[in-house]
Amino acid sequence: MKYSLSLLLLFLLKFSNAQINFQFGVNLDGNGAFVNMVNHTNRYNNAIAFDSLGWPMSDFDLVLLDGRPVAEWSGTIDDPEKYRIDYSGTYKCSFEGSANLILGGISAIIDHVEYDTIENKTYFDLIISGNKMANHGLVTLNFSSTRRTLNGALGTGITNLKVNRPGYDLNSTKIFTDEYINLCKAADFACFRFYNVQNIWEGEPVFPTKRKWEGRKTPSDASQMSMVNTNGKKDGWCWEYIIELANRLNKDIWINIHMSCDSEYVHNLASKLKSELNASIKIYVENSNEVWSPTQATHGPYNKAEADSYGITFDQNYARRSVELSNWFAAVFGKNEINKRIRVILAGQHSYNARTDLHLNYINDKIGPPKEYIYATSMALYFTSTRESSANPVVINEGMLEDIEDQISNLQSSLNRQKHINKVKTWDLAGGCTSYEGGPHVPSGGGTTNLDNQILAHRTTNMQKVLEKNYLEGWKNLGGGLAMYFTLNSGYNRYGCWGLTDDYNLPDRNHKMQAARNIIAGKSSVSVKNVPVSELRFYPNPVGNVLNIYFKTEQEKNLENGIQIFDGFGKLVYTVQKVESVNREINLDLSFLDPGLYLLKAGGAIQRIVKK
Repeated sequence: MKYSLSLLLLFLLKFSNAQINFQFGVNLDGNGAFVNMVNHTNRYNNAIAFDSLGWPMSDFDLVLLDGRPVAEWSGTIDDPEKYRIDYSGTYKCSFEGSANLILGGISAIIDHVEYDTIENKTYFDLIISGNKMANHGLVTLNFSSTRRTLNGALGTGITNLKVNRPGYDLNSTKIFTDEYINLCKAADFACFRFYNVQNIWEGEPVFPTKRKWEGRKTPSDASQMSMVNTNGKKDGWCWEYIIELANRLNKDIWINIHMSCDSEYVHNLASKLKSELNASIKIYVENSNEVWSPTQATHGPYNKAEADSYGITFDQNYARRSVELSNWFAAVFGKNEINKRIRVILAGQHSYNARTDLHLNYINDKIGPPKEYIYATSMALYFTSTRESSANPVVINEGMLEDIEDQISNLQSSLNRQKHINKVKTWDLAGGCTSYEGGPHVPSGGGTTNLDNQILAHRTTNMQKVLEKNYLEGWKNLGGGLAMYFTLNSGYNRYGCWGLTDDYNLPDRNHKMQAARNIIAGKSSVSVKNVPVSELRFYPNPVGNVLNIYFKTEQEKNLENGIQIFDGFGKLVYTVQKVESVNREINLDLSFLDPGLYLLKAGGAIQRIVKK
């Protein structure tokens, strides 16, 4: 007997009345943030000494700006489009003291140099052009015959160097550029995480040294980057600037606290946040970041040494410290604000689900119920591509969908996301399971194999659907909590294409920012409804060569228009107008299909299938 199958519409238009109910945030990157460019650099060379704020006390060289695409300095550019951020314009500059200036850079000049003897201040313009030329964005300055004071000795350095971006004169009181604020507001993010700009990854001293409040970064320091080679301060942005930006954006913040900070430091920080931060802003607090290995960067050795001093394990000490932070914040905000305004995060490892057990069990056994101290656990929603070697960027996107799907549905995978969410339910944590980072992990690590196509995959229209799947079907629909994307903006190169955009001036340079807006609104350009098992059965899945479809007798009247199979982006790849069935079972030979994720429409239902 022959039958035809009718189909439901697979790809739906964007919903017009979608609920805004998904908590989606982003990790901040400092590119383009500060009006004063000097806050972005710590590359002082050939200085003999520095003062307590990190200003050179002798003649010196400074790499003011290096915005070249990777790796132009070695004669090649990773990005196949060779995209450049445009740094052209007139920068208004000044510093206290006097010096002879020599400029290094492409299509850049120094103009209108003036020294005011009354103010003991030098003024000049830095003019950059040639944004299409090779090595655009590289600017160096040589300061010679320096004098800090009017009648001081030669070679004594300068202070308070200021280089304001085009459009911001020296009288401007703005800390952050309008362009950066607009970028942060390009989507209605629920939360901003400051991990990157705090320099958490490499900011720890050697145990048992403690980080003191009086030694923290301040707005007066010469840079808002690590200054380990100038005045010894390893932290990034000062808390004053973090609070300033948070209040401007008026969204929740996620801060990371170095594990070397002592109780007085945390008490002072909590007091400052309580008195200066908008009262509506909730504060997520995380103990360092990715504390997994005793040899990982600086925080690994610090945590290991501290754990040894307590006679507990590496993971137990991470849990202990997290509860310690909760108690210290409770002492300032009040115990009743824990899990309300103060939300302490217990971060785990995506690929090692059992690490969270080690944390939670230690807290429960040695301190008390975790829910009294910890708001949520956390992991990272990264994905790769099963087809990263493809010469077609869209096929690489399809491989991303396949990897996400495997993390959703493969219960045997160490990356199965549902396991993390289900685990937390048993502990009754208020915030459930969150994601501290996430996004595409292709390319990464510095490899250059098939790099062009891997980068181009981030600029396809299909990348929008990939991100929507990762955070809606792959997290929201599973019951996941707040999810943070990594990062707001960054260059696209062999080390990763992490940013929602690769130009802070252009939030929508690719399709990722629109994906963020759709994710926040809880809607998607793709909607998939799986067929209930009671209606149709598809097996095996994943399928090798033959897919079997079983249907009920009462469905025969709907079997009119055949079977259609679409790839992950809605392209029709297979149609069967009439099919043979035996005992209400149809056997489809799919051996001609490439391995990958497909969507099959049949009998008024939709089914996701994976071709091995």
